[in-house]
Amino acid sequence: MEYTAQNLEYAVSVFYNGEQAERTKAHSWLTTAQRAPEAWNFVWELMQPTKGTEIQFYAATTLHTKILRCWNEVPEESYEELKQKLLQAVIGYAKGPIIVTNRLCISLAAFILQQGSKDLAEILRPLSTPENASLLLEVLTVIPEEYTSMTMRTALRSKNRAALNQASHMVLDDMLRCLQTAFNDYSKEPPNEATILSWTNAANCAASWLNMDGEDSLESGATTLPERLTLCRALLTAVHVLYTWSSQCSDGAVETCEACLQCVRAAATTGAADRYPAAALQLMADLAALADRVLQTPLDIDAPDWINEELVTALVTCCVATCECHTRALVLAVEGVESDAAGGGAARLLQLMLAAQAAPGHYPLHETRSNLLFSVWYTLQDEILNMADGKSKINPIWQDVFTQLLLALIKKSEMPAESALSRDDQELLRCYRQDVSDAVMYCFSILGDRCWEVTAGAYTAANTEASREAALHVFASLADAAPHGRYPPPLPALLQHSLRVAATPQANPRALPTALECLGSYASWLGSLEGEEGGAAAALAGACVRAAGAALPHSPAAAALALRKLCADCSAPAAALAADIVHVTQNADVGRDLWTRRQLLSAAGAALAASELTRAAPLLRTLADQLAAELTQQANSRGRGAGCGAAEGCVALMGALAPAPALAADLLRALLPALALLPQHQRLVEPMFNILKHTLSSLMGDCLPMINEIGELTVAGFTLHPCPAGLDVVKLIVLFAADEWGGACNVTRECVCAAARTLAADAAAAPDLADALYTLLLALTRKKPHTLDWINPVLHDLVNLACECVRVWESGGARAACGWLAALATRRANALRPAAPALAHQAICTIGGAAPRAQLEALTELLLALNRAQWVEVKEGEGLGTWLAAALAPPGFPTAHATPAHKNKFLTNVIKERSSKRRLLETVQEFSLACRGLIDTEYARQTLAAKSIVA
Repeated sequence: MEYTAQNLEYAVSVFYNGEQAERTKAHSWLTTAQRAPEAWNFVWELMQPTKGTEIQFYAATTLHTKILRCWNEVPEESYEELKQKLLQAVIGYAKGPIIVTNRLCISLAAFILQQGSKDLAEILRPLSTPENASLLLEVLTVIPEEYTSMTMRTALRSKNRAALNQASHMVLDDMLRCLQTAFNDYSKEPPNEATILSWTNAANCAASWLNMDGEDSLESGATTLPERLTLCRALLTAVHVLYTWSSQCSDGAVETCEACLQCVRAAATTGAADRYPAAALQLMADLAALADRVLQTPLDIDAPDWINEELVTALVTCCVATCECHTRALVLAVEGVESDAAGGGAARLLQLMLAAQAAPGHYPLHETRSNLLFSVWYTLQDEILNMADGKSKINPIWQDVFTQLLLALIKKSEMPAESALSRDDQELLRCYRQDVSDAVMYCFSILGDRCWEVTAGAYTAANTEASREAALHVFASLADAAPHGRYPPPLPALLQHSLRVAATPQANPRALPTALECLGSYASWLGSLEGEEGGAAAALAGACVRAAGAALPHSPAAAALALRKLCADCSAPAAALAADIVHVTQNADVGRDLWTRRQLLSAAGAALAASELTRAAPLLRTLADQLAAELTQQANSRGRGAGCGAAEGCVALMGALAPAPALAADLLRALLPALALLPQHQRLVEPMFNILKHTLSSLMGDCLPMINEIGELTVAGFTLHPCPAGLDVVKLIVLFAADEWGGACNVTRECVCAAARTLAADAAAAPDLADALYTLLLALTRKKPHTLDWINPVLHDLVNLACECVRVWESGGARAACGWLAALATRRANALRPAAPALAHQAICTIGGAAPRAQLEALTELLLALNRAQWVEVKEGEGLGTWLAAALAPPGFPTAHATPAHKNKFLTNVIKERSSKRRLLETVQEFSLACRGLIDTEYARQTLAAKSIVA
């Protein structure tokens, strides 16, 4: 179909109004039309004022696409004509539609950047008239945005960067002139809508120029933070004027305030702003003056969605960003090193942020700003610690600041009535409380053991159940900081509070899970205490174990988790209560949930492992018989159901018995009759392998008495259902029993051959199996190289299969295949020799684009190994260089973008590099970019630079 105006208009109409299948076809055709040379002509016809908005928007979008993607189609002598047409179109659409105007402004920005931003002022002169001021602002706003998003060659980007940096001072001065009206006298009447709109546009434009990313940000020579202070004052004054006239800002006023504060944030944080601490302190003082008025306004905490919440959010975000960028200046000011008025403003801003963190009302019902401040506390404590650096004590003033913060966090952890929260609110609150837990640890970095004193005091002073639950939540958050081997007095006192809550679960069911979390979280600390304190800790741990067991009927999941942690870390109390723990684990009502059942079985296993063998063996037998019966029932039901809970329970129990190999062996003996039934059902094979894997991990060298049965189960299951878990079992069998058990040879050969047969049909269809197979072969090659003789008859087929896996799309299988082939080249190069030419060809295909570039690192390791390999059966003059040269010889291979110069450079660098993986990776990376047509682009420069930094 021809690209006529009539056909294009019809296609656009179908795209917006047709059926889904027709819309898909229309979209494909319209996208193709955008790349056609004819598009340079039909866009102007489709942009006529008589056309519909959809047609005009498609034309404007096409014009933008052509300038971005097909600039080489425009002869240099046509630049002036295209510029004039663009300016006429922009001016012609000054009154809308807005989406078309915006797209045309972006097209003009792209045109300017394609020419290196030369003559910027001259090009924009026609828009400098008063009636076109809004258009000029729009174009100036999108130029930096387009510069950041455009793909351009390095030379052009450098040219644009220099031009934009030179123009930035002028643009920011112009924006300041637009904002100067904020200093007018508005004591009698508020600014009109036109003035407010001009402030919004100027703030957006200035923010755009200040926000150019990374190394493309404005250089300090173009505009520094001290030079921006006047602009920031104008922006903050505009916010102050709007808020003064209406404490309940309208939508338009709020939008202006947000734009102004976003621009202040950009000015405070970009262009090496942290080099100017004095200017930063002055800006903090100006921010504090504004925030003092807005944040101190009394709120009705029972009225959610306060009308100025968006303004407060923008202000808090600006304060946080400024303080994070200038944390050192803030710390010095608060400590009194900077004692002038600006330093006092920084201290005031810190107090205002503390107040914002402690905003009245429940998050997220009454406020949504306190969650914005968590990051600043991390940055602040990090800077305080860095400045102290272990050489000096932390200034006492920070003890007061972080005590205030900790008390605020305890208060903000309070949960509202459950009926007040929707499901979304519940998820927001859960994430918020996790952030509170992280911030509590920032407090610990400064306060140390005082955190437990403050938390204990908050619990004692609490007069509601919600307040006490919040204190326990913070107490649980501090568990990772509990000092092992030391006994701070507030810890046992707080644990006693948790015990009392756990003992009375019906008093406050919402507090019960938190109390149980406290009991489990401090298990490691309780288990670390020795001597006299250890005796008290053991008694406390025993009480915790009993409390967790008693709470199982009321809060099964939380109680089971606490019980598992306590049994794992507090062996003496767990051993004393092993019989009770085993009994409760067998309770069908408590363990109905599979996750809870796994936690209970793990707890029982830890308790039994800590007990004397004569006492633990009978208790284990009852559990083993129950699990064996469940496995048998699952097998007799032919694997139907959602899963295999009995197998998961066996895994949990076996893992917990690792410290007691004799008990783990007893468990396996009891399970073997039931396990023998599982290979008959495909759905139960993988659960069986998981049991065997954990058994071997627990027994290690003690597995020999039962290794025959394990080997038979492995072969039987893997023959029916080859899966990664089965190969993991084979690997453990070889590592633990290969030297003592002759059957390991047969197990390995049978399972490897079965996996190879499965992958031979389609290696890409089972990437996890390919990953597991070559991970197994890599382990054998490196740790037990003699075992390769067991699979010698199929070694050639495995090598060929690995060559195919090198180029599969999923990185796991490809990476494992490359790793094994590299190891084989090092240990047994002759086994790889027949496939070496084909492997070189596959490597070139992969580098050229047949697989994701994420796989290049593994491929680099393979090339390095091939280059180092000691080939025996090769003719003189053969080797990696010969094979790569043969692969690269065909013209246009691997892609048309790879020129002979690219190929020669790649080949030379690969052959000469035999020691440095980093240098070889750079060579492979560069050739891959060349094959993809990306060499000399900004993307290529950034990619290679990132690789160098990582290396």
